[in-house]
Amino acid sequence: MNSAPAPALAFLRRLAPRRAVAPQTLVATLAPGGPVRALDCAPGCRATLQVLSGRAWITQHGEGDDWFLEPGQRLALPGPGRLYAGTDGPEPLQLRWVVEPASPQGGTPGALRAAA
Repeated sequence: MNSAPAPALAFLRRLAPRRAVAPQTLVATLAPGGPVRALDCAPGCRATLQVLSGRAWITQHGEGDDWFLEPGQRLALPGPGRLYAGTDGPEPLQLRWVVEPASPQGGTPGALRAAA
């Protein structure tokens, strides 16, 4: 019985074409004074958060810094993680959360960063 050694199989799997995974988009509206919303980015993915209207309070699970975003501003999460989003002010918050496959070099846990 012929079989390839395990390292060879792992190498061949990396070379095989991967099935394209479409980005997943969530558009949510949060009420002022309402509960915060957890936003998850799975391993092997990256995510972008954009504020469409209102003012957002954002924090990353396990990190000490908070972010405050105005309409049109974005944050990028380069790897797996969880964000919490809530309103900051009397206006409803509308946000867009896009999760997409990370590049082969990406997908490692990372800190939030401002995006253009």
